[in-house]
Amino acid sequence: MIRKTMRIGEVRTSIKLESEFWDYLKEVAESRHMRLSALVNEVAEATPDRTNLASTLRTFALVHARLRCESLQRELDRLSLAGNTQDLVRVMEACPLPCLVLDGERAIRQINRAFAFWLNVEPKATVGQRLDNIMILRGPGMKEMWANLLDGRTARAGFNATYVSPGKVRTSQALAVALSATAGNPDRRGCIVLFETLAGRT
Repeated sequence: MIRKTMRIGEVRTSIKLESEFWDYLKEVAESRHMRLSALVNEVAEATPDRTNLASTLRTFALVHARLRCESLQRELDRLSLAGNTQDLVRVMEACPLPCLVLDGERAIRQINRAFAFWLNVEPKATVGQRLDNIMILRGPGMKEMWANLLDGRTARAGFNATYVSPGKVRTSQALAVALSATAGNPDRRGCIVLFETLAGRT
């Protein structure tokens, strides 16, 4: 927990939040070209009936992240690896959630900074490995799920993912979104996987 003191209206107020929430609020403020204190005041003014400013800021951050992720998921739905690779990379880096791109063999082809930070992994050592080899994946009918995603019968699917290393366990709900086949190999599709956690923020 990190405590920050700032002026809210005419009153100096002490606010205590987890570092992940402060980091996210700071990023939102920077994206709007404003100071963190200005954003906090904006949230406070928009919710005059609040009883707990820290709780209000947490709710704002979670709702903002959810809406942002829904927008990014819609964008991912329309992108394919063919002809839109650079757009896909930019969307991934903008995504506040850990995410990665898999090829048709479920080998990792791209990870974003949030994923590397979340699991504390080296990107160069991670790319090329099968996702199944670095995380425990669980869900009903996993084999059929992957087959349906990669042959285009399913647009998206959810499952549980767990990462285990000495002294660390990370568990998340994951969402896989199918990507169109590449122009050079129309029979091989890929997918992008988003891990629903705030812990992977940079």
